[in-house]
Amino acid sequence: MFLTYTLWYMDKLTYELTHLEQDRIRIIVTMMGGEVELGTLYFEKAKRSFSRKPIGLDSWACIDAKVEGLYVHGGEDITPKDIVAKCQELIKALP
Repeated sequence: MFLTYTLWYMDKLTYELTHLEQDRIRIIVTMMGGEVELGTLYFEKAKRSFSRKPIGLDSWACIDAKVEGLYVHGGEDITPKDIVAKCQELIKALP
């Protein structure tokens, strides 16, 4: 059974985490109570094939991101790097 979590962080941005498969997570980032979508990010648990990259095997890697809304509505204070870092932090905190 896969769960969806909705969390509030970074100046009231909403992060909706959904397990798509056992080792895949989709995160939809919205603001203004879900009215404005900033982006969708896909994370995958690091595998042995990632061993040549500087990432631990218990980590999650962002494999795809669509953040067009961030450039339209996010302003200059929120960067894609900030969003990815916050998403990785949230994934590590999952039970």
